[in-house]
Amino acid sequence: MNVAIFGLGYVGLANAAYLSNFHHVRGFDIDEIRVQKLQDGQHVLAEPQLQSMLKKHANRLTFTWDPAQALEEAEIVLFALPTPAQADGSPDLSHIFEAAEVVYKLAPSSMTLVIRSTVPPGTQKRLVTYFLKHQRPDIRVVCVPEFLSQGRIVQDVIHPTRLVVGADEESIAKQVVNMFNYAKDVPVLITTPINAEMIKYASNAFLATKISFINEMSRFSELFDGNIEVIAEGMGYDPRIGSSFLKAGIGFGGSCFPKDLQALQHAVRSQIETPLIDSVLKINVSQVERFMDRFFKRMKSIKHKKIAVLGLSFKGDTMDVRHSLAYDVINRLVDQQGKIFAYDPRATLTFFEGRSEAPCIAYTEDLEEALKDADAAIICNDDSTIKQLSSKSILKLMNKPIIFDGRNLFSLESMKDIEYYSIGRANIIQKKK
Repeated sequence: MNVAIFGLGYVGLANAAYLSNFHHVRGFDIDEIRVQKLQDGQHVLAEPQLQSMLKKHANRLTFTWDPAQALEEAEIVLFALPTPAQADGSPDLSHIFEAAEVVYKLAPSSMTLVIRSTVPPGTQKRLVTYFLKHQRPDIRVVCVPEFLSQGRIVQDVIHPTRLVVGADEESIAKQVVNMFNYAKDVPVLITTPINAEMIKYASNAFLATKISFINEMSRFSELFDGNIEVIAEGMGYDPRIGSSFLKAGIGFGGSCFPKDLQALQHAVRSQIETPLIDSVLKINVSQVERFMDRFFKRMKSIKHKKIAVLGLSFKGDTMDVRHSLAYDVINRLVDQQGKIFAYDPRATLTFFEGRSEAPCIAYTEDLEEALKDADAAIICNDDSTIKQLSSKSILKLMNKPIIFDGRNLFSLESMKDIEYYSIGRANIIQKKK
């Protein structure tokens, strides 16, 4: 089977790597620099196993910035295009419909379009209408939401939790199921396009709700001198609850949860209220604010002090800084005349490009440089390099160390010799000698 993929970001490249096991795949992107790097076999995403998988099937996988070349002889085209939030919270579908214009003009007859992008309910129907308007009833549109987690996209695309196919015709749905060629133990749900579109949004909304719930419980835990990690462990043994997404921290970020919750709000704003989703987002914003209020209460002033901010991507071991809470942390710091050293092993450049620059910030990919002679450190993500820190190395590098851990990376026992503040757990405050 010949497959074209429009969009070579996380979703597009993961699908290209997997589908090239079985099919001839042509990946298309308007970013010529990215395409050139892929043609040259260079890394474009810091994802485990992705590069080796792309290289393994290079004989069945090509990349191009020419859409006509991508669509030549294609039987199926996948849209893995961005749908970023606009100012009012609605998703920007311009990339989807610009690509749809290219497809109706260039695609061979009897084409199947698979939407892997996250799109609001009714988008598949809009595309069907669009193609009919342009005399292309032979282009069938199917919604197949993706459920990938950054940092493990290859494993998630090879061994998905489920395959959801929203199609108007059973025969087209079966064609898509056959294309993915998943093992028999992967659950397959064939349903309507509207249901498929909603499954993606509902899944992300539920996971975000679990995060905001455990973050609110962390405040109770702090008030009553509990340990939120033990509380979450006890909850997780209940099969009705489960242990996933019960990790307290400074909140969720990334390209999915904030955007998708805002999209749901916008979609129904004039028709129904969304009190639960409203609360989930409100808790998420207030969690990082509360964390930083605790920081400033302890520090009193950071004027002329060196503050290390560790972890700039929204999630450790990735390059993605979209909706990273490190932006919120640094925005609270920049007006206080401190000397900020922002560290990330992969995301410093993209983080720098994502914000207006301030003269009091230095960026580094060297963890020791960030911590050397620092008066305090704020941990924003769970990058593996940060996890490897020990109390011994912290004591050696920093001035009298003060650690504010927004991801609960370390056990209280391991930090007993350091002034250490985390989420939903007891503070460790050293006695004055």
